[in-house]
Amino acid sequence: INARARDFAKIGRLYLNKGNWNGKQVISKNWVEQSTKLDTTNGSVNYYQYCWWKFKPNDFVAIGILGQYIYVNPDKNLVMVRLGKDKGKINWRDVLPAIAANY
Repeated sequence: INARARDFAKIGRLYLNKGNWNGKQVISKNWVEQSTKLDTTNGSVNYYQYCWWKFKPNDFVAIGILGQYIYVNPDKNLVMVRLGKDKGKINWRDVLPAIAANY
């Protein structure tokens, strides 16, 4: 997806609100819940479901190959977006949850 940070943040907000956008259910709540939970019943790994990576019990992130991140932390009601040319020398899987912990 070629998009701006604002567009990626909207995707994060949509998932933060379980598929609801300003009172309208755009994506099924069930789909959002299924795609962002830990589930290995069908042979998938316990940290990845339907294009979302799980970090901790409730937070999840979409990761692009060029350093794009959409981090969603429902417990903090928080969405963070990181865009970049590449991932750089930073472990964003540690940095994003650390920032959220101090939010």
